Amino acid sequence: MQLVKSKSHTIAIVGINRESAAVLSELLDAEGARVIRILNHEAEDLSDLRHYPQIDIIINTTNDVGVYRSLRKLNLPNVDILSGLSARILFSAGTRDLFQPGLTEDKNRLLNSLHEIREAIYLSKNKEELLKLVLNVAIRSSGADSGSIMLVDPQKKVLKIEIAEGLEPGIVKSTTQKVGGKGIAGTVAKTGIPLLIRGAADSERYAADFERKDLVSSICTPLVIGDEVVGILSINSKTDQRIFSEADLAYVKKLGDFTADIVKTSKEYERSASSTFLLSLLNNARDILNLKYPFDERVNLLLLKLVTAFKAEICNYYDYFSDKGVFLAKASSSFNIGLIKGKKLKLNDYFSKLVLESGETVSLCVPDKKGGGKKWYLMQPIRESGDMVGLLFLHIVSDADDMKEESSVLKKIGDMIAADLAKNMEVESFRVQSIKFSAISEVSFDLASARNKTELANLINSHACIILEAESSILRLYNPSTQELEVLDSFSLKTFSHLKELEALDGIISRDAMLNRNSLLIKDLSKSSYGWVGMDSRSVLSMYLERNGRIIGSLSLYDKKSLDLYASKNFTQKDKEIFLNFCLQAAKALDRFIAPDTTAAARP
Repeated sequence: MQLVKSKSHTIAIVGINRESAAVLSELLDAEGARVIRILNHEAEDLSDLRHYPQIDIIINTTNDVGVYRSLRKLNLPNVDILSGLSARILFSAGTRDLFQPGLTEDKNRLLNSLHEIREAIYLSKNKEELLKLVLNVAIRSSGADSGSIMLVDPQKKVLKIEIAEGLEPGIVKSTTQKVGGKGIAGTVAKTGIPLLIRGAADSERYAADFERKDLVSSICTPLVIGDEVVGILSINSKTDQRIFSEADLAYVKKLGDFTADIVKTSKEYERSASSTFLLSLLNNARDILNLKYPFDERVNLLLLKLVTAFKAEICNYYDYFSDKGVFLAKASSSFNIGLIKGKKLKLNDYFSKLVLESGETVSLCVPDKKGGGKKWYLMQPIRESGDMVGLLFLHIVSDADDMKEESSVLKKIGDMIAADLAKNMEVESFRVQSIKFSAISEVSFDLASARNKTELANLINSHACIILEAESSILRLYNPSTQELEVLDSFSLKTFSHLKELEALDGIISRDAMLNRNSLLIKDLSKSSYGWVGMDSRSVLSMYLERNGRIIGSLSLYDKKSLDLYASKNFTQKDKEIFLNFCLQAAKALDRFIAPDTTAAARP
């Protein structure tokens, strides 16, 4: 939209107050201003303005942000919405006397009025309106034919036209200049020095890809924040009757300083708004995760929140199955997982590979060949005790150059989910531990009722594997004659050959446990002192069995096989506590079948 697209305007005023009276008084004397509707927002419906298609300016005198938002929602085509003060400044700027050089008092009045707008909080948030107003004040109060405000893209280091008047739409859309590159604007951006040009520009000094030969006079001034040029304000004249002077240059320079202040304020506001948005989103995520709902339901609500907040296409949560190296969907913002009816929706292999290789947040941009925009895929791994257990997946279609903010939020929410899982695991761990201790008490009756040593050995191995969720178990008895621990019974869910290899390794591990009178917890066999064996096993629990000071034997468990996705895949310290309790019961039961005289000399 352009505020001075034509010399006449059809206007509606919203609000019945002193400001509306002042605006109306100003407009009655303004050339080309025709007021056709004054609407009382407290008693009338704002949508009535739709019945006046000829309106091109609506002046909101209510100083009410809610009214402004409602007017924007009407989506009236080719209509500018101004504040009362903006309207008064805009139309007073068209006074022909202001074109005369030397009449700085009225121009200073305009500048002071602009600063009044700057100090109005609700307007300082609306950068678009203020930039439009400043440009049109610059053009109308200087008698120019055209002008533009260009802002620097800090990432690409180029100037882009933000607001323009009197330029062809194609020129506005396509014009970009490198900071310090060709052209007058590029030169001013590089040097930070305003330029007054009369007649044709020096083609050698200001060589540009596009040259306007119809200009008689131009002013180009930098917008500076601190020592940094953030944009350019330019005005142009095509008539010999209006050639800009040094006084005009000083005036436009002041307008440029004011415009830079607007840009600075808007950036500060955007940063503040961004910070507030992120804080609000993270607080909402925390509130959702604290709800007293099952984990799946809370995650589903969280995914819906993320999609809404980031205007994303879809957000999924995947469980990670380390044994298969795949991510399977557990919750989604776009459909009910239950509707899949048992089918497992798997994350595609390409994305899975990216996540597993990176181990960190992945941000992938793919050009959208059909829509011409960009497809962003953000993937945040969820870890528990260092192990990957899940993945947050967010798909956004956006022209943004990066997704740093979204990735940062996704990482923080991923940490929240990981903390929630850890807390749930801790509670679940105590519950499971309590159940397992109870199970050991029950098992002690079965062990006590065994009729012989062979039956007892079978019961010890089978119950140990069930309670501790182990894949393999090896029970040994101490032979005082050979002073060796000999296999009494062994069991494995894997192959027979694997069990025999385990027995060979266990001969070393169990003997170390016996000689050191210690219980062993090995979380990763490959990283332990036994890693040289090269076994296809990872986690080990081993304990010597003792009764009344006599070594009876040893019991070893290999490879935890938990059915719970979020439980540890290796034996833990809590597992060790349960194992020690079980070994006490096993030693007590074995003692019944070992004659006292055969163990009296058993002192390794």
